[in-house]
Amino acid sequence: MKTTPRSFLFVPANRVERFEKALNAGSDAVIIDLEDAVPVELKIQARELLSDWLAAHPDQVVMLRVNSRQTQWFADDLNLLKYANVSAIVLPKTEAPADVEAVTQVKAVDVYPLIETPLGLAQVRDIAKTAYVKALMFGSIDFQLEMGMNGGYTELVYFRNEIVLASKLANIEAPIDGVTVDIKNDELLNLETTQAKNLGFAAKLCIHPLQVEMVNRVFRPSEAEVDWAKRVIDAVNAAQGQAISLDGKMIDLPVIRRAEQVLQAIV
Repeated sequence: MKTTPRSFLFVPANRVERFEKALNAGSDAVIIDLEDAVPVELKIQARELLSDWLAAHPDQVVMLRVNSRQTQWFADDLNLLKYANVSAIVLPKTEAPADVEAVTQVKAVDVYPLIETPLGLAQVRDIAKTAYVKALMFGSIDFQLEMGMNGGYTELVYFRNEIVLASKLANIEAPIDGVTVDIKNDELLNLETTQAKNLGFAAKLCIHPLQVEMVNRVFRPSEAEVDWAKRVIDAVNAAQGQAISLDGKMIDLPVIRRAEQVLQAIV
């Protein structure tokens, strides 16, 4: 059964020795990062190292976070799309459909726009509807900086809601939430991942392998949820078109669809 990705793990493009560890960390996807994780003076070298690694490891499928369209490195980063094991592009600072189209004109590939600027958020519904957009990602740290905002998760709820709504209106996959920067705070990671799940996000970006297991666990349906979903589907099958109730509650189409979604998310 195909499952929806829950965890996306970043690894710096200039740290080739970390690639194997990242690929074996249990995340649903690995994003090799040419942008924030790589110092300016190492951008070209990191791209060359990554190009060599992609050529030498054709069976290792990864996603790439390229530098933004507004930078001098963008066009050359896209040359890495010549490798078949690049499955998708994570596009930072996406602010308009044209940013996505600049990628897909090079190659028809899945694009994950990172919404991390005020203009990107203002254009998010149009961005979500652009061809080849697989899912939106929320660059919450950069967004908060751009907005001059203080505080934590609560202050960004409105913007997260808009990203979830834009995804639904565009009929694309549910979005991926931003990182938790404190890699040693399991309580905070659990809280922020749970909040993201409750808001309608389907996955979360991770910056360390230690975060992957908890993120996967939170987004995986609980035993209670799976048991409820199975009982709903069993009741529907047994009813043969008649009115259905379970635990004293009527079962209608939205409830059935929710049960189906839970079962589809089982790993």
